[in-house]
Amino acid sequence: MASKEVDRQLLFTYLEGNCSQDQLLQIREYLHDEAYRDSLNQFMEEEWEHSNHGQFPPLAGVEDQYRKFTAAYIAPRGQHRKPARVIRRIAAIAAALLLGAVSVWLLLPRLAGRKAHDAATQWLSWHNEPGQHREILLPDSTRVYLGPAGTLRYWQNDVRSRLIQLEGEAYFVVKHDARRPFTVATGALSTRDIGTEFNIRYYPGEPTIAIAVASGKVQVLHTPAAASSAALPEPAPLAALTAGQLLQYDSQTRQSGITDVSNPSVIGAWRKGILSFRRQRLKEVTDELQHYYGVSFRYSDTAAKDILITTLLDDKNLGDALDIVSLTAGVHFTREGTSIMVK
Repeated sequence: MASKEVDRQLLFTYLEGNCSQDQLLQIREYLHDEAYRDSLNQFMEEEWEHSNHGQFPPLAGVEDQYRKFTAAYIAPRGQHRKPARVIRRIAAIAAALLLGAVSVWLLLPRLAGRKAHDAATQWLSWHNEPGQHREILLPDSTRVYLGPAGTLRYWQNDVRSRLIQLEGEAYFVVKHDARRPFTVATGALSTRDIGTEFNIRYYPGEPTIAIAVASGKVQVLHTPAAASSAALPEPAPLAALTAGQLLQYDSQTRQSGITDVSNPSVIGAWRKGILSFRRQRLKEVTDELQHYYGVSFRYSDTAAKDILITTLLDDKNLGDALDIVSLTAGVHFTREGTSIMVK
């Protein structure tokens, strides 16, 4: 029988008590499938060596539990033994208990080290430079496509809720869990999953936060301005969005509007290199190109920023994209390296 390798990161997640239901099923397979035995034993031995054989406190009640176990399952001389199927069941339970006991020993040094760090070290963070994007699989099996010049932070020790902080643009394919809501915080807004796929765009410094739902629905919450520095207002429901709806929130006026997306397939299409603009100001278009291609734009005439254009850039390189926008908007681009002048 060919041996299989365990997922060590998943085992660490299990030891810290943060597994999802699907992940717990995988852990159960590790315990019951003989093909994982060698890999699992190697993992535990290496972690024990890594812990430097430190002094650990005794596990309370182990001796008493063992006496109860022997009294119940080990037959005295002259009595019949338990049937084989019961023995196999006991062995499986013993394996699970053994992993649980060893996990306590292995986890103690990690917990002690964690207490020595401040709260800032408990966030996991991903950042893309302009022109870069990546796909991230979160511990709860949620898939995130993080766009160019974006930053995503995940609170790794929060077992009650799944809180994400986003600066930039990202597309979320959420693993729904009614007991543990998935929430994305972006400035004054929080977006809570109700079983869906959605796209959020929030770049600090840009006035608009945009939330578009590709499937399912989300609840958008708004944090009102505090009356004083001591007041911490609770988020209030702002809108419930369903598939094909777009919410745009103006951070300066704190006003929002909801529109229907004429072609829902364009939601999150940037993941495939498709940039779609519909009656948008040229400044919004060039801001998007800045993030996507890692360039910067300057305007010789600020009035050009308000030119409205509609266009589609389907997996174009920077040169082709500039040619299309130039013809559509009636402007001229002068490029020097990564700096582009709009005339």
